[in-house]
Amino acid sequence: MAKSLRAGQMARYAAPLFLALSGELGTPDNLGHAAAPPTGIDDPVIASAWQALRTLQCERCHGQGYEGLSAPSIVEFARTQGHASFVRTVLDGNGPRGMPAYRGNPLVDANIEGIYRYFAARANGSIAPNDRPAGRGTQAQG
Repeated sequence: MAKSLRAGQMARYAAPLFLALSGELGTPDNLGHAAAPPTGIDDPVIASAWQALRTLQCERCHGQGYEGLSAPSIVEFARTQGHASFVRTVLDGNGPRGMPAYRGNPLVDANIEGIYRYFAARANGSIAPNDRPAGRGTQAQG
């Protein structure tokens, strides 16, 4: 008969198991990688991505706040897709739906992780539609 775990031994495994089951360790994408937890708009990586999105003028198709216009909501796409799918769509595009490929665009290549993190944070509500990085103005785009 197997010896049962003592209370101290069980406690050592309970917290990590709870965190893993509750999703607090990040949500795995379809490749099994844990998604980086989103951080605030003033994180340098996210702030740089925010500026890249404005420079690329993604709001022309995706609307103010990137919540949909002639193209679908990027916020909703980030909410429903894993990291790998999101990055693949931005870099490789979706021709039948009119989404251009941005692979090879230096601004996108340099900021793709921040772009994903920005939209993941928008999707979970930790960044609001009108949040701006410190010192980046108050214009109503994006």
